[in-house]
Amino acid sequence: MEKHHKKKSILLRRPLVSIVVLLVVILALALGLVFGLRGRHQNNNTAGSDSGSDFAEAWNQPAEFLLSKNFSISRTPTTRYYEWTVSQQTIAPDGLERPMLLVNGMFPGPLVEANTGDRIIVKVTNNIVNGTAIHWHGMFQNGTNWMDGTVGVTQCPIPPGQSFTYNFTVPNQWGTYWWHAHAASQYIDGIYGPLIIHSPDEPHLGRYQEDVIMMIADHYHIDSGSLVTWYLSPDSEGTEPVPDSGVINGRGTFDCSGDSQALFPSGNKCTNGAPLSVFNFKAGTTYRVRIINSGGFADFQFSIDNHDLTVIEADGVDMQPVQVQRLPIHVAQRYSVLVHANQAIGNYWVRALMNTNCFNTPNPALNPNIEAIVRYEGAPSTQTPNSADWSSSAWVAVCVDLTLDMLKPYFTVPVPPADVSYHLDVSFQTINKEHINLGYMNQTSWRPLMNDSTLFQSQRGIGTFDVSSQLVIPLNATNGVQLVLNNLDEGSHPFHFHGHVFHVLGWGHGNYQPGVTPLELVNPLRRDTITIPAYGWTVVRFVNDNPGMWAMHCHISWHSESGLLVQFESLPDRIKSFEIPEEMKSMCASSKA
Repeated sequence: MEKHHKKKSILLRRPLVSIVVLLVVILALALGLVFGLRGRHQNNNTAGSDSGSDFAEAWNQPAEFLLSKNFSISRTPTTRYYEWTVSQQTIAPDGLERPMLLVNGMFPGPLVEANTGDRIIVKVTNNIVNGTAIHWHGMFQNGTNWMDGTVGVTQCPIPPGQSFTYNFTVPNQWGTYWWHAHAASQYIDGIYGPLIIHSPDEPHLGRYQEDVIMMIADHYHIDSGSLVTWYLSPDSEGTEPVPDSGVINGRGTFDCSGDSQALFPSGNKCTNGAPLSVFNFKAGTTYRVRIINSGGFADFQFSIDNHDLTVIEADGVDMQPVQVQRLPIHVAQRYSVLVHANQAIGNYWVRALMNTNCFNTPNPALNPNIEAIVRYEGAPSTQTPNSADWSSSAWVAVCVDLTLDMLKPYFTVPVPPADVSYHLDVSFQTINKEHINLGYMNQTSWRPLMNDSTLFQSQRGIGTFDVSSQLVIPLNATNGVQLVLNNLDEGSHPFHFHGHVFHVLGWGHGNYQPGVTPLELVNPLRRDTITIPAYGWTVVRFVNDNPGMWAMHCHISWHSESGLLVQFESLPDRIKSFEIPEEMKSMCASSKA
């Protein structure tokens, strides 16, 4: 049957008004099915920074993003215990009310902070109507693959009304990570938060005095379940849902007036002037700013007016310092930058500019300039910043990462020789009778198993996988694995690899030509989320030393839901000896994502 790749042709798209009307109809039909019972967790801790006392609701806790000086960075392991409840609550992150999925009534959710060597225990109680699971993004989970939190791969979802306790240690890594739901598209609806690991061995510890988190994300006014239903239908013609606004640490602002009124669900209360997140700086202080793209679709260009950014970390890997004024960051990536508070006392814009060039269609209601405020001690608290965006730093119109020659790891790790090599084509194809545009890794479009996981199947015996929906690559006694990722699509794709970091050896446009295109084999970039350019390629290697079933997928939520996921069955003989808790397998009998 003929295969068609999706095309960016305006002739193939429905008018935006029709799309909006369809989404509103879907919302009305599906809202009750997507969200769970409404719950509210009152937390009166309002310490930290917030730009409007009238909006200081309990669901947004600025103190969660200011790392405490009282936290002891130590080599002595300890246990960090948390209890979380996932529930549904109506909140207004950008001024427009909509139901969202929250953890302990918070958006973003609670901070997890630990030292290298600590044990992290998190009891998760599910109070929504669908199953859920929590993925610890960037954690290697070496020896605890079943705690990775990926529905259909390492576990079945936590059933409604039940609890499950994640229990793992962090023996050999530090840096900036995050946690999020890995069941369907739930994290877009609010189930995510920061995960920070410290170590006395971090090489940049002495270069800053304060440590803050900035989680940037696109934001939608319609629940993700309804948007996925539309996206995976003939009506979308492969066009991804475009965000309605964006947030920094859960706060943004949306224009509720004028033509925008027709572009959000009717009946939803919308209030102009929603407050932005505020970060209080003290002159003469150096800040470590941990930037996390916790969104579902948008690539951002991050900057702070008048303040240079010195990159010192990417995805949990320490970097040789490099100074930039504007930082591109794709979905699921993280950076730490040093920011020196060396400007005049005043208020300055923090900017996360959404790269709309990477969308297939416009959203007239979207203001792509997502903002927060840096406020120096002594500056007026009522003053709106009048600082100007950088004019000397070019705004990149394509969705790509910082170039490989800019990001060099601080510590050199030898690149393993390539014992095996796999070629993976990333594409969108319409080859089904429903005329739905699906994502494919080679010739497989992933669908999560409903009442099982491929990890459990691996324990029961190799060869039981459903090859029509599960591309599983077994890695036996090999050491170094090379992947050639070839993107046949018009859009870039941020691919995240669970349980590993890549050695990123090269990327480019067109087709990779082995033996012709040179690869970087001396201290190349290492990270866990890498962007494959549009109609381009990326070559990576990793060491096959972490037994388990590991997903690698595009972290654009619409794309992973459409099928862009492959799995690596690492050291299957070791998997057979895993002592997986029986309660995990029992969840398969009664859960659904």
